[in-house]
Amino acid sequence: MASFFMLVPGPWHDTQELSRALAERGIANAPSGTNAALPGTVGVEVVTDDQLAHGFTWGRQGPLAKELLGRVATCPGAAVVEFRGSLNEHAPEVARLGRALRDAGGVAIRMEASGAASSWELWLERLESGDLFRLYESAVVLVKGDDDVMFTCGMHQFGLPDAEVGMGDAREAIAWLDAFCLYQLAEQPALMSGHTFRPDADAQRRSFERWPDHRHRPDDGRHNPFGIWRFREPGVRGIEPARLALTMIPSLTAVLMAAERSAGRPLKRGEVEEIVANCATVAMEPRDARALERSRGYADIEPELAWEQWQIVRAEGVDC
Repeated sequence: MASFFMLVPGPWHDTQELSRALAERGIANAPSGTNAALPGTVGVEVVTDDQLAHGFTWGRQGPLAKELLGRVATCPGAAVVEFRGSLNEHAPEVARLGRALRDAGGVAIRMEASGAASSWELWLERLESGDLFRLYESAVVLVKGDDDVMFTCGMHQFGLPDAEVGMGDAREAIAWLDAFCLYQLAEQPALMSGHTFRPDADAQRRSFERWPDHRHRPDDGRHNPFGIWRFREPGVRGIEPARLALTMIPSLTAVLMAAERSAGRPLKRGEVEEIVANCATVAMEPRDARALERSRGYADIEPELAWEQWQIVRAEGVDC
């Protein structure tokens, strides 16, 4: 089961001190390995960091108040909080946890999957609003990459891929990505590479393909194991959509990784293509393939793009 992490600066010096404070407020800290797979399980650990304020300078709403940053800077430690489950399925429980952390002395909160920092007031308002877009705003940020492509960061907190699009107008790109991510959250569609999307009737449809997250390494909390939807330019086609999802069992990623370890060297293109051609494949309904992906915890390589995507995966050092 997926989980997401939050960072909360506070007055605590060790984990036991924080665990007692949370227990007084009805929140149990599950030690490592205890009920670790149960949804709603909370794990906390106190860490020290003399650069805490530096990590709380920015959020979805823009720069945080200097007064709040000053309070963060005085904290001796911070709680690293793990919540098992997806944010959209457990928003009330996460908000209750946040209130307990705040009442125990927590100064602010940062969603580690995106780096989005926030004051308690704004974060709690978003979590408790019952509005999917407000919930999305609490956890996901939009970033302009060096390649002038705008991309989202943090959708894996909902068990979903991120998305990226290249547009000349940054505001238009933000509106496009917000609309697409909200569509994923609200409709939970069984999307596949080759499908198309447009945010409104006046926009030109763009096709998209799933790619591994090449922007963040697996040991970076911002890394999305479910990958990223890459929108193509209008009118440019890529993979043709299929009615059924061709699913490798075991995953193509795992098979290629095992083959490369056995060879003791990087696989050549012809070897990768031969492995793809000979892999055991099951044609699944897209929703069933998505459920398998979530249970596995990561998105597999697209067979039609195996060579290109394998170069990304192997460079990241992903371990299946």
